[in-house]
Amino acid sequence: ILSGCGEARKRTVEPTTAEAAKETTQEAGGETKAETAKMEAEPVDFSFWCISAHEAFYRSRIDAWNKENPDKPVNVDLVSVGGSDRQSKLLVALQTGQGAPDFCDVNIIHFGVYYDFDEIPFVSLTDLVKDEEDKFIKSKLDMYSYNGELYGSPTQAGANVVFYNTKIMEEAGVDIDSIVTWDDFVKAGETVVQKTGKPMTAVETTDMYPFQSMVLQKGSDFFDAEGNVTINNETNVEILEYLKSWLDDGIAVTMPGGSNTSENFYEFFNNDGMGALIMPLWYMTRLEEYMPDLSGHLAVRPMPVWEEGQQYTSACTGGTGTVITNQCENQELAKEFLYFCKLSYDANKECYLQLGFAPFRSDVWEDEALSVNREFFNNENVFGNVAASLKNSNAIHNNPMVPKAFDIVSSDVMYSVFEAGTSTPKEALDRAADTLNSQK
Repeated sequence: ILSGCGEARKRTVEPTTAEAAKETTQEAGGETKAETAKMEAEPVDFSFWCISAHEAFYRSRIDAWNKENPDKPVNVDLVSVGGSDRQSKLLVALQTGQGAPDFCDVNIIHFGVYYDFDEIPFVSLTDLVKDEEDKFIKSKLDMYSYNGELYGSPTQAGANVVFYNTKIMEEAGVDIDSIVTWDDFVKAGETVVQKTGKPMTAVETTDMYPFQSMVLQKGSDFFDAEGNVTINNETNVEILEYLKSWLDDGIAVTMPGGSNTSENFYEFFNNDGMGALIMPLWYMTRLEEYMPDLSGHLAVRPMPVWEEGQQYTSACTGGTGTVITNQCENQELAKEFLYFCKLSYDANKECYLQLGFAPFRSDVWEDEALSVNREFFNNENVFGNVAASLKNSNAIHNNPMVPKAFDIVSSDVMYSVFEAGTSTPKEALDRAADTLNSQK
């Protein structure tokens, strides 16, 4: 995290951290600030453990900050650390009280672990967003909040969409724009199987897609707002049964390799193995990097809904929250920088332009810079196709038990129902609920 506190512009009342951060962003590129700086300040040193895929974006934001804030430059030691390694190192550093970075990217599957600490080891970011809450997707902020305090800055909206293979859809005579509900999706899948001999989609057996996405979209979750276990409620059982019927009817197959991160799946989808993939919009970058043969014949559309007019049109799943640890010595400047880096208007816009991540600030959605056609994705305006579905996206109720629930669903429920066939959906979810309740 950044160290040292920079002075804000002169004003009658001392600005809050949030106000200072916004002033910094609003003054971006202004010459007056540079001209009035009496001398170039010494850079403040910070350490940052990040996801490798985000490193270039962060470097661009660091460069932008230093260009626009010559009076309080930063020198960020940005280190790319793998997911499980980053999590284990951070946990040890925070438990022992030494060795933690100032900033760290924390995956949502691990966030709840830190809510079990006697004192949450992250700096509250609530004041950075309190005056702009109406500009953010509330459910996305809620994912990184606990007991009313925000502890992580989101990276992207995480809204789920469908990536359709247009070659397969055209061969089957399916108009993807006629797919509005999940029942429409199933009917289209039946046609795809009949006409092409290929499955419509795939379900994970070592992770949770698309089960969790569909659960959230229907307004359910694995826990309620008070932290009570709801993983085996009627809605969740029905959705798991619905997905199992896709497998039984041949509309879906189990995902090669078990998950969307498997090399086996990359090869399968890259070779036109199925008609549609249900994933968050951030998966665009993975498609471009690992499945290049799909270029030009993938179209992106919103998730089908359970019924027209329902409360939630999509679901926020996955994601990474950037935290400031309590070992940071210069927390106020760190918060200013984090706002500039990830929470500001420009940061959200640049994150989409550089990484293809949907902005979690709704005031960015109308920016013309986002209305670009992407050649890889059927040369369409991807964001324009899905923007309307983003605002009403449901997200998880986060609590210390969430990491355990994610692990149980990924390692037991999906496999026992979809792969091994040793449990019915109700049996698997009841078993998960019993395990979670016994560990509370």
